[in-house]
Amino acid sequence: MDRTTVTLRNTVTDPDGDQSDLTFDVWTVNADGSPKAHVDTDSNEYGMPVSGYVKSGEKASVAISYGYLHPGWTYAFRTSAYDGALYETEWSPWATFTIRSHAVDITLPEPVKDAPVVDLDQYQKPQVTNDHVNSSPGNPGSLAKNKLPAPLGKGCKEAGDRIYCATVGQPEDMTPDERSRVKKGLRQSATSNLVSWCDGAAVGKDYIKRTEGCVKKANEITNTVYAKLPNGEIWPVGRAIFSSHIEIKTDVKSNTFTQQWSLKPLSFRDAAGETSEWGPLTLRPKFSCASQCTTSTPTWSAPPTWSTTGVDYHETTATFTHTVSGVQTGNVVPVQLIWKWDGTVPDQLPDTFPDGDIGNSVPDLDIRCDAVATATPGCVFSAYKPTWVMNFKKFPAAVAHAWLTQAKLPNHPGSQAADKPLLYLPASGSSSGRTPTQNRAVICPSGWAAKSGNPDTTTLPGNVPNGSDPLSCDEFAYAATYNSGGMPAPDGLNPVSSGNQCVQSYSQRTQTDVWHFYDDMRQAAPTWKEVCGRSTMSNWMNTQSMQSFPTQFTQPNRLLDRDAYWYYAPEFAGCNATAATVKCTVK
Repeated sequence: MDRTTVTLRNTVTDPDGDQSDLTFDVWTVNADGSPKAHVDTDSNEYGMPVSGYVKSGEKASVAISYGYLHPGWTYAFRTSAYDGALYETEWSPWATFTIRSHAVDITLPEPVKDAPVVDLDQYQKPQVTNDHVNSSPGNPGSLAKNKLPAPLGKGCKEAGDRIYCATVGQPEDMTPDERSRVKKGLRQSATSNLVSWCDGAAVGKDYIKRTEGCVKKANEITNTVYAKLPNGEIWPVGRAIFSSHIEIKTDVKSNTFTQQWSLKPLSFRDAAGETSEWGPLTLRPKFSCASQCTTSTPTWSAPPTWSTTGVDYHETTATFTHTVSGVQTGNVVPVQLIWKWDGTVPDQLPDTFPDGDIGNSVPDLDIRCDAVATATPGCVFSAYKPTWVMNFKKFPAAVAHAWLTQAKLPNHPGSQAADKPLLYLPASGSSSGRTPTQNRAVICPSGWAAKSGNPDTTTLPGNVPNGSDPLSCDEFAYAATYNSGGMPAPDGLNPVSSGNQCVQSYSQRTQTDVWHFYDDMRQAAPTWKEVCGRSTMSNWMNTQSMQSFPTQFTQPNRLLDRDAYWYYAPEFAGCNATAATVKCTVK
């Protein structure tokens, strides 16, 4: 039998052709299959259900209600007929049947009503972005004679008898020692402290969190100076190499954000590989965010000028503030960052170096400012997917339900490992016109838990001031997502017509301080091809598990319609979702 709510049947044969009913006698069995002990499977005085009358040759049947039979047990039953006048003097031969075992049995601890809130910050790891739009690498030439092609290479500018070249990225003719210095310089920055984790981030990639950016890809700055000799030859004078990185900090409660550009000189040398004074050299940033922003004049932690003699290697950081205009109630302003720089050698012509072009922030380093999430404007890196973690100590069954649905079902809602983020559906104003309340009505109709929820579910009236803690229906993926089974096509990612199509489960305290999260044995076993989960649990546990979601998560991250985020249940790392039976203990 694939469920504990079962139907037993046997064929009635009456020699006189009379209609008859059948009494069904159910027993547990010994190891050898022989009957062991009678099981009361009905509330009548004999504990044996009786079928209705059927014609001779037809099958009589009775339903054994939920609660009489145990998962994983084998039973034997026999029947005796009554035609309204005479009882059958012999029982029928024994027939056996086995109830399936639980497909899900997760052992959980007792909920801790006053458990502290989860520190969500520890789960917000830097995300490697798609490449921002870098400028094409310039042609820095080489410190070998006459290597500069004609006409001037990209990123070069002629001024008098000098040619000045500026480029970003590691030029091919950089020496191994210079490459090593660049990487070391990018890893270690003494003056920038806007984004605390940026110093430790790997070189050669760009990273974001919801309010922080760390740009370390292709930010090696190279300046090369060439002399044009009277005979037409081009002769290298010297080259400077800097490590450079950008840090960005937005504010979820302001339309002003901050950028820092850190420069660390690594090498000043001439064609012979020796240091020589061909400066001093000044580098100046030209950071902006196009027409959406007003940008302050940068402040410097130290002067951005170096002697190029090989003794001056001080580091400096320029700090900018940008204020985004047009962020008014109800609207969204996308902000594109543009990064350029130039340089001068003061004893030559002013503004001699051409603009160095680091690129722009498209796509993942763009910033989004809005006054939709709250009336107060705020700005975030909207490409970053934050991670939501429910409070397991306080709401273990709710966490178990979300984890099981995510880990076991083929659509893996909210799983970062499967790259299946949840897409946020706000309470109002979504582009789909749908609301979470409408989604919930499909999976958890009003009154469903009281009428149809598993009656073995344990509630927690002691956790509620008025002592009322009814059964409640919990769904995953959340109703406030486009992943919800209740979200119809074409916007819904996993539409179903009813919560009956979801995996059914419930939570039960089986002994003091020991809970179990089970699949509902009144139903057939899950196929694990379902796309949603529906669970019966304590109303306190269900509703309170998401009580902090707006204040702890959606508002601090300024989630808007269709924003992506992850769901994570770290306590379940030791549970194997690939096993046919999901059985584990979470402490």
